[in-house]
Amino acid sequence: MQRHLEQILDDMDTLRPYALKNQENNVELRSVMRRIIQHIEHLQRTPNITPAHHQSIVMLLAQLLDAEHGILLKGHHDTGLSEQEHLQLQTHVTERQKMLQAIQQDWPALQTFLNNCQDLLGKKPSNDADLGQHVRELEKLLREHFQQDGQLRNELNQFINTLQGSIGSVLHVLDEVGENAPELKQTQSILQQDLPDDPIQAKALLQQAREGLLQAGNKLNAASQTMRDNMKQQVSQMTDLSSRLKEAEHAARKDPLTGLANRRKLAEFLTSLPQDIAISFVMIDIDFFKKINDRYGHDAGDDILTALAKILNDSTRSSDMVARLGGEEFCIILPDAELQQAGTLAANLCQAVSLHSFTSGSHHIDVRISLGVSQKKDNETSEESIKRADKALYQSKKGGRNRVTLAK
Repeated sequence: MQRHLEQILDDMDTLRPYALKNQENNVELRSVMRRIIQHIEHLQRTPNITPAHHQSIVMLLAQLLDAEHGILLKGHHDTGLSEQEHLQLQTHVTERQKMLQAIQQDWPALQTFLNNCQDLLGKKPSNDADLGQHVRELEKLLREHFQQDGQLRNELNQFINTLQGSIGSVLHVLDEVGENAPELKQTQSILQQDLPDDPIQAKALLQQAREGLLQAGNKLNAASQTMRDNMKQQVSQMTDLSSRLKEAEHAARKDPLTGLANRRKLAEFLTSLPQDIAISFVMIDIDFFKKINDRYGHDAGDDILTALAKILNDSTRSSDMVARLGGEEFCIILPDAELQQAGTLAANLCQAVSLHSFTSGSHHIDVRISLGVSQKKDNETSEESIKRADKALYQSKKGGRNRVTLAK
């Protein structure tokens, strides 16, 4: 009998939550109910169980199942149980009643809790699901949530690694413009830490990093403007420097006194000429230039050189090159010109200079020039041709000056 009673009580523990839910179509509930009935019927067939005992047991079972209505059942109190047995059984029933009342009070809160959990995880709870279905659905949602959380953490860590590289570049830029960024360094230090498992702590850490990035962004904007201003200033300086370099380069190829080409420009011009054309050279020297300097001064000498340079430049073609080689010596290069053409030009220059009125201050100065002309031969270099023209110039000096000599 004791074994059957224990089994009945255990089954009642199983039955109680289902009975409270009043699940009439629950298969498990019907199975447990049938088992209880079988045990009760077994007790009825047991010879040692008197009808009074059986009635007492049935009454107590009714109290376990329905605390409110069980007490309305009427029966004899004299069940044949000893006072101690009756007290133990009554105590056991009272404890089950308390548990039943606790479950009745906690059930709505538990149901609400499960519904809220599902709702927070993005799943609307089903109104007709029983407790077991709620629990299984919640377990499934939690498992999916943890998997998604792991993927999110991996993606977030990848983003943080990329962001750290960008922060390093920004720090370098700010350092280039002399801008201190302690908040950005602090952000970099924060992102180097592992994210806490606690979502609230992780959110707070990322929020702190975000604020540092915002502050650094403001500094970066200011630094960017500073860099643009610096670059604009540097571009202006480079443009000015380039202009000066061009001027210096141009000046390096010009005679500073007369503005004519110098030896360097003359050499470059010769290099640029085609090799299959006739090229003639005219060498010019001012007669008795030292006496002019000694009598009228070096300023007067400079005036004579400048005026002669203008005559030579005005008398030649745009394709010709007039250069001052130094002192009172000049050279004219005539591309596409035969020796006779160059000789005619030299004679005209000699006459034009002798007729020109040179002045310096209040002084009128007579100026004469001597000239030597050569044409480049097929088997000689430009330097060799210039030397032949220079020798012809020497012959003009030796022959009495103020004349032209053609080189052979």
